[in-house]
Amino acid sequence: MKQGIALFALGVLALMLQGALATIVGPNLCPDLGLLVVLALGLRWPNLPSGVWLAAGLGYVTDLLSGSLLGQHALLRGMAFLAARLGSRQLNLRGALPLTTFVAAVSVLYGVALLSLTDFFTGGIELGWRWFGGLLVHSSINALLAPSISSLVGRVWASLGEDESGQRLRLEPRERVS
Repeated sequence: MKQGIALFALGVLALMLQGALATIVGPNLCPDLGLLVVLALGLRWPNLPSGVWLAAGLGYVTDLLSGSLLGQHALLRGMAFLAARLGSRQLNLRGALPLTTFVAAVSVLYGVALLSLTDFFTGGIELGWRWFGGLLVHSSINALLAPSISSLVGRVWASLGEDESGQRLRLEPRERVS
């Protein structure tokens, strides 16, 4: 429970930092810190239903802060969590290169899905090379920051005392029964 609250708070802080950073460097060059936190959660969270709810909750906060369609980011963040969870089960995402490649791919798919949902509900969105180039730059920035954000989420996770990877396996010899 305390891990969920702490990581939700970390996600909300990441969203506020992202908003402040977007005013300085511009939205196209600003990393999607909320998405990076959700992906890092997908790599670690042990319980699937509560993890999806946590990711969707962070997505809903993103919807509220960004002024986008309500539920749009909530749906997509839940899907991103599931992608990270499935990816961590099928692929070795512990290294920096596999993680950056995975996050870049998810960021591109997230951007296309976000645009598709917006176009479906509002209409009138035109695609072009400029948009796609901006998406590639944005996904590259996300990919470069992914190992750092994943490490931060891992440290918060471990500091709350329930890190499975930190437990040591005790091997003791069996006692012989004569």
